[in-house]
Amino acid sequence: MKKFRWILLAFAFCVFLTAVLTYYPKLVIMSGYAAKMACSCTFIANLDEESIYQKELNFNPLNLVKFKIDHEKKTATASVFGLHPKTAVFRNELGCALVSELKPDEAYKADFKLNETVHDSLSGWFATRTQPTSEALAAAINSAFIEDDPEQPAKNTRAVVVLHKGQLVGEQYAPEVNANTPLLGWSMTKSLTSTLFGMLADRGIVNIDSATGISEWAQDDRSKITWKNLLQMNSGLRWKEDYADLSDAVTMLFNSDAIGQYALSVPVESKPGIVWNYSSGTSNVLSSQMRRFFDSQNDYLRFPYDSLFSRLGMYSMRIETDATGEFVGSSYAWATARDWSKIGQLYLQNGIWEGQRILSKDWVSFVQQPADGSDRLYGGHFWINNGGNFTNVPLDAYSLNGFHSQRIMIIPSMELVIVRLGVTYNRKNFDFNEWYGKVIQAVKENN
Repeated sequence: MKKFRWILLAFAFCVFLTAVLTYYPKLVIMSGYAAKMACSCTFIANLDEESIYQKELNFNPLNLVKFKIDHEKKTATASVFGLHPKTAVFRNELGCALVSELKPDEAYKADFKLNETVHDSLSGWFATRTQPTSEALAAAINSAFIEDDPEQPAKNTRAVVVLHKGQLVGEQYAPEVNANTPLLGWSMTKSLTSTLFGMLADRGIVNIDSATGISEWAQDDRSKITWKNLLQMNSGLRWKEDYADLSDAVTMLFNSDAIGQYALSVPVESKPGIVWNYSSGTSNVLSSQMRRFFDSQNDYLRFPYDSLFSRLGMYSMRIETDATGEFVGSSYAWATARDWSKIGQLYLQNGIWEGQRILSKDWVSFVQQPADGSDRLYGGHFWINNGGNFTNVPLDAYSLNGFHSQRIMIIPSMELVIVRLGVTYNRKNFDFNEWYGKVIQAVKENN
């Protein structure tokens, strides 16, 4: 009996040691992810703790993390069994920032106020642009919310919005959110970063065919990289985009104060314009270097709001900054589903909004051009269907895509925008090709 106990103890120790060796190096990343999500979900989306645990953190190994919210200091602190705690702090206009070397009160804070218009997604642009939803379209939309196993939800769809010919023809929300809840777009933020660069290019401030002129790259092969290379993700920079490992992407996002500076530090491994490599670091090089084109930090921080979001009535939109006050242009934009749909509609209308030119037709065309090396999957920080990846969707379609299956599909030939937001941990759990086919067919039947 004693021998059996010793065998059990030895086995338990081996399991414990394996778990420690597997997860301990990742604890700082796990804590960082949880702290950042808990902070933003609490202070931006107004989600309760139960919802955050059940949706944002309910997958392995994140379900081991616990967090605490300090509503007075507006912070969220998370850890795994008390190990490697990380804190994120909310700063009104700038959203939440994860702090690593800095302390929460040292994180950059804006000294200005953004437009304080009370956001109501039921009014404004949509007030006269809402049409009854057909039964077929309602059923197609609802299929995005139906779980194969309600006891173990896998899709976790939170919001769907469908615009057809500039009219809201269908929408639906999960119980924990509503039409006024800002939701995280994750890498759909990359397409916003591209849009902002497009506006700078339209004004003649940036020539995307020119070398970036980044001082940190001046003495090596990175000096040859152009803005276009960065926008098309074929810069030649080394990068590992893996959220299940200690990759460049997770270290940058969840263990760095200066996210853009981290991205700038990676070396080159191939010639620009040849190898396509999806990289959140590339997007943060763009969003941080954008600061160079403004006279002050305030001008830089106000630019997306004054030049784009307010002009579209997207008062719910926030792009969060890191602890140094630079936009996290790869990942951290929040908006209601209806406001997200406006970005799709802007592109559908070739950059014109309410009779005003917001973005040039040339830029709308550029983001849809296949990037060299991408196998016709990617354009200028937008995903494209040029290669027929989605067989149920027209070839002219292109989209904003984000982690956990955020999508804004733009289909010019059908004058159609389809928004889907949620927390789908495994992309295999949501068949977008099948679902898009249902929505498209329902729209055609109602036309």
